[in-house]
Amino acid sequence: MADTAKEVKEIRLIECESLIKRIRDVLSVNIVLGEQSEIVEVHVLAEAGRNAKQIVRDIETLLQVEYGIDLDHKKVSIVQLNQGQKLAHEKRLNFTGISYSLQGSQLEAVVELAADKRTCQGRSSGVNTRRNGIRLFAQATTEAIKQFLAPGATLIFEDVAQFSLGSQTIIATTLTLLHDISEETLVGSALIRHDDKDAVVRATLAAINRRVPLEL
Repeated sequence: MADTAKEVKEIRLIECESLIKRIRDVLSVNIVLGEQSEIVEVHVLAEAGRNAKQIVRDIETLLQVEYGIDLDHKKVSIVQLNQGQKLAHEKRLNFTGISYSLQGSQLEAVVELAADKRTCQGRSSGVNTRRNGIRLFAQATTEAIKQFLAPGATLIFEDVAQFSLGSQTIIATTLTLLHDISEETLVGSALIRHDDKDAVVRATLAAINRRVPLEL
């Protein structure tokens, strides 16, 4: 008899987290992989509209269908926000402007972010190469974000990459958040709609969405 067991697919972290975010009421997700690239923890922030057990079952079903993984429900932790918490967390930074200047081989990237009546700019400069150019815009975005951080929080830009997923081209950024004595790696992604500069800013903002303490 032919073996009908579903083959386990390799986990692509950004892709998998994006799929889980599509589940009803899920706001954000962070997957922790082990040394063998197996899922050891799934942390989910969700609205309080449904029972947490139903969200866990949806995640288990998605991983089974998409990746052939039988996930132990004990590895999934759900934090649900009540209405008051949700309103507080929905305060976000707005991307209001981007510009750059070239002097020979040197590029200066400038990104402007705003919240309420406050506007801040972040700047970064360096050698203008195809890869380093998008790094500079990610660094400039991070520098702008830092001006809105709550006391005790530090944000460090780590890396940016461009890759294809199906017919789409995606920008992904990674940041490290240091808050009091804790350290967390943040990942954000965005589709390239018009140009990669705009996508870099949106990806960097996606990484901090609902995860970074801001003073807005």
